[in-house]
Amino acid sequence: MPGPTFLEGDRIDLRTVEREDLDLLQRSRNDPAIREWLTFTTPSTSDEVESFYENVIVDGDNVNLLVCPDDEAVGAAVLFDVSRHSAELAAWLLPEYHGEGYGREATELLVGHGFEGLGLHRIRAKALRDNDASRATLESLGFTEVGVARDAVFQRGRYHDMVRYDMLAEEWPAE
Repeated sequence: MPGPTFLEGDRIDLRTVEREDLDLLQRSRNDPAIREWLTFTTPSTSDEVESFYENVIVDGDNVNLLVCPDDEAVGAAVLFDVSRHSAELAAWLLPEYHGEGYGREATELLVGHGFEGLGLHRIRAKALRDNDASRATLESLGFTEVGVARDAVFQRGRYHDMVRYDMLAEEWPAE
């Protein structure tokens, strides 16, 4: 079961990642329906996920949270490469929870925390050009497309463009 609530939303909470959640993280890295959008190309063993947990989640400066409607984790939302002024956003959901609005709410909560809680000036994000759902979420929250890394990722037998986005703190609507 995920850890305590860190950010509370209307339909979901963002909770801390605990050791018991490593199976979910490994599933996400190996599930073809998820990993292609996360751009993982090699399988992740339980030892690799354990190492990621210890070195990045426990000892890192990232904000790693699980998306939880009720008490069950159905995805993750992360601010990584956190510095004094900026961070990069990433999020994913298990395929059976796509289209429920959980990803948008999780992203909105985490972006708000980045600007209002951490005092960040800029949050970056990226999505494969054909990842319409992620791109729509970012654009609906006010992220601006700032460029395209052409043929940046090789997956599914061909190269794909990576669309880059960002948002400045002054563009975030504080509530």
